[in-house]
Amino acid sequence: MQNLVQSAYDQYVRMALRSIPVMRALADVKPVQQAMPGSSVVFSIYSDLAQATSTLSETSDVSSIALGNPSQVTVTLNEYGSAVTTTKKLNLTSFNDVDAALADIIAYNAADSIDNVVGQVLCAGTNVIYSNGPTGTRPTSSAEVLPVDTITTADIRNAVVTLRSNRALPRIGELYAAYVHPRQAADLRAESGSGGFQELTKYVERTPFVAGAVGALEGAFIVETPRVLNGMPLSGGISTTISVTNKALTSNVATLTTSAAHGLGVGQVVTISGVDSTFNGTYTITVVGSTTTFSYAKTATDVSSTAATGTVTFTNNYRAVIAGREALAEATAQDISTVIGPEIDALRRFRTIGWYYFGGWNRLREQALIRIESAATNG
Repeated sequence: MQNLVQSAYDQYVRMALRSIPVMRALADVKPVQQAMPGSSVVFSIYSDLAQATSTLSETSDVSSIALGNPSQVTVTLNEYGSAVTTTKKLNLTSFNDVDAALADIIAYNAADSIDNVVGQVLCAGTNVIYSNGPTGTRPTSSAEVLPVDTITTADIRNAVVTLRSNRALPRIGELYAAYVHPRQAADLRAESGSGGFQELTKYVERTPFVAGAVGALEGAFIVETPRVLNGMPLSGGISTTISVTNKALTSNVATLTTSAAHGLGVGQVVTISGVDSTFNGTYTITVVGSTTTFSYAKTATDVSSTAATGTVTFTNNYRAVIAGREALAEATAQDISTVIGPEIDALRRFRTIGWYYFGGWNRLREQALIRIESAATNG
């Protein structure tokens, strides 16, 4: 009778856990009078005249001055997209409606992918605050050990003060947007004393605010999202520690070769141990030479290149984004669209569905954008 008792399947297949795409929402500048289609779009910004503070003479005319040359920001358009092919056999034999699920998966993949591209553009900005003690600067020599600290309320305050000093316009009322990682938000909540989170309803009516917004802090509304970029290794299948197979020190630049693809990035913090006294320490990566090599600055004058054993430990490097209006511009030749591929095989067994986007982003006003890089208490 065992053949009469079988496992039962739930025909409803659930989607993977997802986070809400939020980064693209910061792109609030679009072309207004685009002259023509093109491979790039140039945005122009007038410069103000210098202040005229001298008194006028009653009998003399003022001297005319030249209007400043507008600054320009170029947004280069690129194609993005992906596609999935299913078979007729799969659709005929599957216990779930694959086509219906695929449409949902493709739509999310489009939003998910584009949001990451936008995040990379935002985090390449020139204005950055490092949560590493009172100086807030990276070390300039090998004698300085970088203390990687957690984010603090003071970091948010300093970012907002800088934006206001730059005359950047707030995004909602008097509040700037602060996109922080949940682990950064946890450290902010753990701070004692005044200056903690305040309810958004103190600033706005009880209506929908911004997706993911959890409160206001020091002049910024906080959006808690795992989409904030961090410095965890990009290569799959490796832990936060990888071994060293070779070392070289040339012209005060230390280069390490790792035993496998490391996935590290410029600006990420690493701790070198077990190599030798010249190389050991905590440093910021300045160059990623390949998937297995990276470099950082040194002040030692000796030059060596020998086989070495040791380890490189990665430090998570969360990159919060604090932004005002017009921080990011987007130009689009074709927005995200679903594409149904033609059935061109002899028996019409293969079905392809995908998405396509043709556009790009660039930071329009660097003065309206600040990045806060920090470690986190738990990861």
